[in-house]
Amino acid sequence: MGPNQETTTMKHLLAIATVLATALLVTGCGKNYAEGPQQSIRVDDDNAPNARLNLDSVVILDKSVQDARSSKIAIERHGARTSPTGTLEAFAVVRNRTDFPQQLEFRATFFDADGVPIEGPSGWKRLFFDPNMIQGYNEFSTKPNSQHYYIEIREAR
Repeated sequence: MGPNQETTTMKHLLAIATVLATALLVTGCGKNYAEGPQQSIRVDDDNAPNARLNLDSVVILDKSVQDARSSKIAIERHGARTSPTGTLEAFAVVRNRTDFPQQLEFRATFFDADGVPIEGPSGWKRLFFDPNMIQGYNEFSTKPNSQHYYIEIREAR
């Protein structure tokens, strides 16, 4: 190949590379990027198939406490009732399934009839459990239109 042919070949390759680069920039690598607000989507995770918010339930946040093979606690019962002042009282009865004392923290969030949170979560309340002890946790909503609850439990921090 002579010097003129090499120069011509290089010019052709440079022209092709320029056209490809321009095409990629113009098309955005085949993706459409829209400006402004976007509609939200739910991201599903195969590792957490039950990650959805289930109202009127109790959840254990720490993996070390919720492990089915060596569960440290059991939720014996939970529910809600209307207090004399018209607010909602959510409760959970929890059993320490170990032979050693534990410290757990609880908090509750309250929702209206449509499942919309109407007040932020309560502060974490620490409870002390002796070995194999059963104990109750309860929290009162501050608004009379509370219809649903969501109680979270974690190891004390």
